[in-house]
Amino acid sequence: MKAIDMKHIYSNRNYKGNWVAMIDFETRPKVVAYAKTLHEVLEKANEKGYIHPAVTQIPKKILPIVGII
Repeated sequence: MKAIDMKHIYSNRNYKGNWVAMIDFETRPKVVAYAKTLHEVLEKANEKGYIHPAVTQIPKKILPIVGII
């Protein structure tokens, strides 16, 4: 599976610290709803007709991860 480019989602300041519901996750993710809580974002997505969207929480601050292999 190829890497998924989510820069356009992580760089959007409206999504920082919020939950986002996405469709077309395997090609180019498109946000269909966002909210402060998981319950709210699922309700908003459901109201728009998206029953099982991919959901993730966007961190307020992106920090580097360093590891040793």
